[in-house]
Amino acid sequence: MPLALLRERAFNQRWAEQPEGVIPLTAADPDFPAAEVIREALVAHVREGVFSYGPPGGLPLFRETVARDLRQRRGAAVEPGGVMAVNSAAAGLALVARHWLQPGDEAIVWDPVDFLLPHTVRAAGGVPVLWPIGRHGPLDLDGLERLITPRTRLLCLCNPHNPLGRCFSRQELEALGRFCLAHGLRVLSDEVWSDIVYPPEVFTSWLALEPALAAIGVVVQGFSKGFALAGLRVGTVAMADPEALAALLASSDQPSTVDGVATLSQVAAAAACSAEGLAWLAAFLEHLRQRRDQTIAALAAIPGLTVSSPDATYVAFVGLPAGGESAEALVQRLRQEHGLALVPGSPRWFGPGGAGHVRLCFATGEGILAEGLRRFAAGMAAAKPGRSPSC
Repeated sequence: MPLALLRERAFNQRWAEQPEGVIPLTAADPDFPAAEVIREALVAHVREGVFSYGPPGGLPLFRETVARDLRQRRGAAVEPGGVMAVNSAAAGLALVARHWLQPGDEAIVWDPVDFLLPHTVRAAGGVPVLWPIGRHGPLDLDGLERLITPRTRLLCLCNPHNPLGRCFSRQELEALGRFCLAHGLRVLSDEVWSDIVYPPEVFTSWLALEPALAAIGVVVQGFSKGFALAGLRVGTVAMADPEALAALLASSDQPSTVDGVATLSQVAAAAACSAEGLAWLAAFLEHLRQRRDQTIAALAAIPGLTVSSPDATYVAFVGLPAGGESAEALVQRLRQEHGLALVPGSPRWFGPGGAGHVRLCFATGEGILAEGLRRFAAGMAAAKPGRSPSC
């Protein structure tokens, strides 16, 4: 772990934004350098010295590589014409929301869920409608039915789920697909965490479902979670129908060059999908599995916490003791008094369903994680009666 470089370059609540001595187990971004094959591809491209405009939808190398990866690893019937490069997965979510929603349209999103999904719905003029979800148990389709109105246009999925770490089965996705077909809904599937799934769980992409279901959906992916490329700002939007993807691309600002993705970033993403890149990912996933187990064991030993081992992602969503501090107050105290930064489960970040939780990212080294967990335990032990109640 290049700690000196992390303190200089790792922003978004991480090392570069924390006071000296604070350990940030915050934003879901790994503390490790990218794979060597990715760095070598970037260096080789830079040495050639040609940085011309790329096509609006992405370099042929990028679209062909991503389509092949979706077919081979996900079983998705996607061709290069069904893939476009976008300026991060977050930008892909926003692009789809603007394309499919009109002002006043409603989009159903899970609660809790990462703030980006309801944010992009609102930014497009839509209205996010919250559908409660738990870490375990069947999906509440009856509850979903009660949320449908004449203005409902879109169902937004986060699979694997941030922050719950839930990976949805093919059967669950098929049931949702049949529901959406019956109600004339489209599906936006945020699959940015699809590379971080722990065996024996198996990830199923929306585009790997039967053709009638795949056709009503769009998949957004990225290269930040699995390959540590957040700063390169590159993601993917994919659809089963190349004509539908072409319409989405035409509706964007990428053909005008107002928006788009750096060609250098696309070169890095293509290298990530290579055999060497995927071998690096497999080793990284094993490291993360060990850090997950380390995290859950340490948290389970802290009295009063509610802990569940995630099937995917590298975040733990930890339930706090009832009647104790609010998540916001605890996070502030941990940072100030114990040198540990976490993300509170506040409505700002995860919706009302995140109240009474904190999120902890374990994509770091064994020693740093052990010290962060020790500080968490010390902070919980130092909690005093009479502090502000939980949300």
